Amino acid sequence: MRHHLNAVIWERADMDLKKYRERIGYSGPLRPDRATLDALIKAQLRMVAFENLDQQMGVPVSNSLISTYDKVVLRRRGGWCFELNTLFQWALRKIGFEVSALAGFVGQDKPTKNQKPDHMLLKVDCDGPLLVDVGFGGGMSASVPLLPGAILQQPYRIALTNERGGFIRYSERLSDTETGFWFTLENVEASVFEPASRNLQTDPNSPFLRTLTAQRRYPGKHVILRGLVKKTIDAESIHEEILSSSQALVDCLKGDFDLTVPEIAACWTKLKQRHQDLFTG
Repeated sequence: MRHHLNAVIWERADMDLKKYRERIGYSGPLRPDRATLDALIKAQLRMVAFENLDQQMGVPVSNSLISTYDKVVLRRRGGWCFELNTLFQWALRKIGFEVSALAGFVGQDKPTKNQKPDHMLLKVDCDGPLLVDVGFGGGMSASVPLLPGAILQQPYRIALTNERGGFIRYSERLSDTETGFWFTLENVEASVFEPASRNLQTDPNSPFLRTLTAQRRYPGKHVILRGLVKKTIDAESIHEEILSSSQALVDCLKGDFDLTVPEIAACWTKLKQRHQDLFTG
């Protein structure tokens, strides 16, 4: 095993960058430059879904690199930010990038002094500091310079804003809808995310328990499943449909997100009730 000083990341001898490349469908060059970085981001977002199926089924999620590699690379599943950015950090370091983990705080309100971070993102030093995040669902489809300002990554408008207290505000806007998080540039170790991981898997009010989600970023479009509602978003339109059966859910996960998880059908009654509570309650 090997220990990196900048982050607590352990790996087994049989963890193979070639298998990771095959998993994300990437056959291009492996150079620590921005072109390679952005190509790898697009490849991982295209092939590895952001998803919380284990949390919905009551399966404990470990954010360790070894567990994540087994889940995502070998079992061809997706994951949440702690898993997806941990795996991407490992791959980038194997290639030769300088990369560190940053702590994020999801939501519109500025974090309080003692608030624990609930989102993991990455800083990559490559011709200047770059923000990288393959674990926020797919709005960010390429690296973003760590400078105040806005850029267009279709169909999203992404902005970074310096705020008081050393915080930076990340936002992604689509039409009149905006989501985002706060973060600082302080490098952190993986252990800082453990309290949030436990809470998000046990608190009944956790969004990862209340609502099933899967997201995948295709070239030119973003497919999002929340509960029973599937949205397909591109630069021209937003198409929405409601899944009508447990088999439709299983088929959607396989067809749109490349997730073969037939056991999720056991959650259908719970998902249907939550959908009814949300839209008819």
